[in-house]
Amino acid sequence: MGTLHKSGEDYLEAILFIERQNGRVRSIDIANHLKVSRPSVNRALNNLEEMGYVTKPIYGEVTITEKGRKKAETVAGKHAALTRLLTEVLGVSRGVAEEDACKIEHDISDETTRKLIEYLDKKEDIC
Repeated sequence: MGTLHKSGEDYLEAILFIERQNGRVRSIDIANHLKVSRPSVNRALNNLEEMGYVTKPIYGEVTITEKGRKKAETVAGKHAALTRLLTEVLGVSRGVAEEDACKIEHDISDETTRKLIEYLDKKEDIC
């Protein structure tokens, strides 16, 4: 099994987002969401399947495994917390905050993420 890289995390996050929006995930949906080619999606899905994060029949819908869902939710949580920090605390525009959060979410530790969420929750309680 290989190592899950930043791009793999992006794919898992996209799969989770699409699943929540549409109830199902097809490779074309992933390609459109990430603005990548279908062959790129197929390669990524093969890698994610090999690592146990998704299952995908040759033709059909992509299914995220429990392992994949856990990882995707962790990445999505980091993304959401970072976006909130950048927009609500620092006043960064939404578009820039989304882009920057996507870059940072892969490198920030779980401990820092927990502390960030605690801070944002306390800030929200005060307001």
